[in-house]
Amino acid sequence: MSDVGTDTVRVFYGIDFSGNHRMWAPGCRRSNVWIATAEERAGALSVVDLRPVQQLRGREHPFERLVALLANDDYCAAGIDAPFSLPERHMPADGWPGLLRDMAALPRDGRPFPTGAELVAYAVRNVRLAEPKPLRRTEKLWRGRGLNVRSTLWDGPRGGAAFTIACLTLLERVRARTWPWERGDRLLVEAFPACQLLEWGLNHLGYASSYPSPERETILEQISDRISMPVDLREHCRCSADALDAVLCLFAAKAAFEGLATVGDAAAAKGEGWIAVHPV
Repeated sequence: MSDVGTDTVRVFYGIDFSGNHRMWAPGCRRSNVWIATAEERAGALSVVDLRPVQQLRGREHPFERLVALLANDDYCAAGIDAPFSLPERHMPADGWPGLLRDMAALPRDGRPFPTGAELVAYAVRNVRLAEPKPLRRTEKLWRGRGLNVRSTLWDGPRGGAAFTIACLTLLERVRARTWPWERGDRLLVEAFPACQLLEWGLNHLGYASSYPSPERETILEQISDRISMPVDLREHCRCSADALDAVLCLFAAKAAFEGLATVGDAAAAKGEGWIAVHPV
């Protein structure tokens, strides 16, 4: 957060994530990792930057550039489209801090983060999976509302294990405050764009189709009263569902920072985290 003249400017990040290490490679030209930057002045939220992770400033590996951005920049909150934790039965005895500690010890074999298979092996070291695709409480609630959710411990097709281990590695490296366990500036927040759209009663299906996408056009029009975007950045969202998802993640960040995001089960949230959404 910064002051420009007499106006307070609040900065938020939205990050569409990936568990595929190839999407983070410096030479990747079709990355699905996008970072949206928004500024809020006098209650008005505007996207001021939208780019793939490879275009972040710096010469380090793109994953390292994102670590540096979140660890060092002046911002209120960042919403990240990836799971922040595991089902509680697979958490270590000392909880979420212990999970981050343990993630740092897993082998990476030249990648910026371990594989999904490494995460599953870690999770079942002491407790077997009760089912092939276990869900956290937050994910079960969204599945009950009709959303297709990924299991953090499924390493098969459309599984969430690779997303989860990549995100946990990022969180361990950044060491910032993390919602819902903590509050304050530089707050990292678990987001899920489809949850946000469903919460607002908007269509959350089919908008990842190729360009042109009528579904993306509709979403952009429907959120235009919530956030403004210059024409060139809006075009990124027209061309890429990942760019649009990064913009949608901004709202989870804003809601958590402002105390508007709620948890449906306080005990579960304390044990295994929670997906944040901005209320209607």
